[in-house]
Amino acid sequence: MTIIVHRLQPNAASGRSNFTNGTTLNAPCVSTGIRPILSLTEADLKRSLLSSAVYDPSVRPRINASHAVHVQLDVHVVYIVGLKEKESAFDQACFIYVSWRDEYLTWNTSDYGGLDSFVVQPSVVWTPDVTVYGRLDKRLGLEFGQVRVNSDGVVNTKFLGLLTTQCAMNSAHFPFDYQLCAFLLGSEIYSPKEVAMEIKSVVQLESSKNNPNWNLDNVRKIAEPPYYWQVQYCLQRKSLYLAVLYMVPTFMHAVIILISYIVPSEAGEKISFGVSLFLSFMVVLLQLNGDLPEMSTAVPALEIFFMLHMTSGVVSLVVSAISAYITHNNSQQTVSINKVKDVSTATTNEKRRFPNVRQCFRDTSFLNRAGFVVSLSLILAANFVMFNAKLKSSGCT
Repeated sequence: MTIIVHRLQPNAASGRSNFTNGTTLNAPCVSTGIRPILSLTEADLKRSLLSSAVYDPSVRPRINASHAVHVQLDVHVVYIVGLKEKESAFDQACFIYVSWRDEYLTWNTSDYGGLDSFVVQPSVVWTPDVTVYGRLDKRLGLEFGQVRVNSDGVVNTKFLGLLTTQCAMNSAHFPFDYQLCAFLLGSEIYSPKEVAMEIKSVVQLESSKNNPNWNLDNVRKIAEPPYYWQVQYCLQRKSLYLAVLYMVPTFMHAVIILISYIVPSEAGEKISFGVSLFLSFMVVLLQLNGDLPEMSTAVPALEIFFMLHMTSGVVSLVVSAISAYITHNNSQQTVSINKVKDVSTATTNEKRRFPNVRQCFRDTSFLNRAGFVVSLSLILAANFVMFNAKLKSSGCT
């Protein structure tokens, strides 16, 4: 850097001071550390775009007010928390990505050192009111996280959290049932001409298959123009736990009920044996009451299965009681041969006409065989109910 030094010398003739050429010095260039004035930062960009004088977050981001704001949604199912049958509530953890274009938030990246995006709070910019219809929380709208604004005006944000929605249960095929849960997405304030929402994709992540009681069979989107989009979840119940807990013990009870018919009627413990079986059914019924859905729209197949088995136990107990009564009466009756001679001819003919019917009702072996057939029929009917529920429950309709 070259520096020319001038000296100020007085002029005797005029009395004024004049510059005279001085010595030329060479000095190194010293950096001042002051940035160029034309280099703008992210703070400058935010002030120029988001200042209250030029931007209003309550106004739709369209220069032409007749144009709609197109909002795209992407639903990612992260995890199935559970399905509460008694409350008819479906809990899930999910991502909902939301994007739209704000025509007021665009800039030239070269003017800001190549800055192509920045992050702000959702309250600073306009955000769509994405409403979940069927949500069981106090707030139906989605709570967005931080918003990323790109230089071309595209704005991205997302919802991440637990979403609890209503689910209409159908327990007819319980425990081999499929449940179809759904909710609607749309705008509560704006019309489709102002804000047009569209679900672009629905993604099922691998972690959504880790629920121990439910298997997410499929997720799909359905358009319900012009206002809403529906997201449907098809859930399949994992029935192994319920089958082992209820069906296997019930099968064992059925075998014991059929064996009870082999016990002789003279055995005094036969009725006590039947009462013990009935009480064991009541214990299982109390446990079953905690797992069955509490609704009156349909009777669960497992409940029908259990009640038929319980009815077969009641039939066994009734037959045992009647057989014990007949055996006790027969032991106290004595047949007098002399009295038979005094019987009239009409009475003799009546006895000859209906000997088999009376004998059948006095014979405990006939009652045991009839009770065995009825109990076996009830048990087979119960098994058919479960088999039919397994066949018909093949997916969500």
